[in-house]
Amino acid sequence: MRKNTFKMLFRDLKNRLKLISGRELNLIGKFNEVIGLIAVFHKELNDQVRKIPFKDKFDEIYYHKFEKPDYMAIKIYYTLLFKFQCSLPVAVPELRKSCYLEKLKELDNWFRDHRFLYDYYRMGYTDLDEVLFIRGAEVTLPYLQDIPELDKAVSTTGDYIFSMFIAHEELQEHLLTELLKLDQRNPEFSAITSPKKCLDWTGEIINLVELGYAIWLSGQLGSGKTGLQEIFNWLEASFGVEIGIPANRFREIKRRKRLSRTHFMDFCKTGLLNYMDEDDNFNSDDEKDKHRLN
Repeated sequence: MRKNTFKMLFRDLKNRLKLISGRELNLIGKFNEVIGLIAVFHKELNDQVRKIPFKDKFDEIYYHKFEKPDYMAIKIYYTLLFKFQCSLPVAVPELRKSCYLEKLKELDNWFRDHRFLYDYYRMGYTDLDEVLFIRGAEVTLPYLQDIPELDKAVSTTGDYIFSMFIAHEELQEHLLTELLKLDQRNPEFSAITSPKKCLDWTGEIINLVELGYAIWLSGQLGSGKTGLQEIFNWLEASFGVEIGIPANRFREIKRRKRLSRTHFMDFCKTGLLNYMDEDDNFNSDDEKDKHRLN
């Protein structure tokens, strides 16, 4: 019941935020309205958590690990976005582009600084779940000493840091989209060269997400310095598909029940091994034929 209520409230919130984005308001006016709506949503969220107990620790972990970070990230995202927009030059494309690139570099550094927990978030690890996602759990990890004071009745250290990851990923996605628009309007100083589409991706998009993460984690592009979003932009342009926010699709992969988490990678591995076995058998038969002829 609680879960359905949260989803309905969150869907309603996002619809209202879309309406605000289309209104003729200055930056501060929009931000105040957005934050006001989010504050009402968060109060309702926390009231529901206080009223309705979790069934067990697994229910609590699931909420604080997979549900609440989405709900809380929206405030962090809009705050980060507002601060960035306030620093943007109004009408000088070259300066705006420099600001976008500088902020993207700053975000990459932020993810690198939080690499241990970011890997935990991306890879779906569970070893620290009872420390990160149970309210009141004692946290002694050095990676979490800079976390602000939280309301322990409704929050955990893990749901806060996961919310930060989601918000920073969404800001990264926004910046890349805006940078691409800027380059399309000003092709003379474009930094993003979209590869010519030559093939169609006819498989499931979720398989392309798996492939993108595999390429990124392997560090085979740009000596391991190519960012995750850059790889997904390249895949989208190459195959003419829309992947969306990689982190959201990655969470779909982590939540698989019926299929393996690495379903596509397993499929590729099996196909490659079978091909090798068939090739070995063919070569072996060919050698036998040569011996018989001799």
